[in-house]
Amino acid sequence: MKEEQEYDLENATFETLMQLLEIGHEIEFTYKNKEYFIPNFQDGRSLILDSEELCDYTHDINKFIKIAQVDGMTIGELFKNHCNDIEFGTIY
Repeated sequence: MKEEQEYDLENATFETLMQLLEIGHEIEFTYKNKEYFIPNFQDGRSLILDSEELCDYTHDINKFIKIAQVDGMTIGELFKNHCNDIEFGTIY
């Protein structure tokens, strides 16, 4: 029997973010009452807020977490240091 992948979507941790990115999911999350979207398009991933791309597209998720920024912090820093302030929305 194949085990289903388990995600901890209650806690927006860096580990869960990386797990979702590695598998290829598209992710909505809310931080400071703003809803962000991380798509997985043919061009790669970007960080989108109100239909505006906040960083260049990349297929390299390790690069993505360093170039995508929210409030002057990279996505990596945000999810490592402010996970209690982030809420996952829909995961596609």
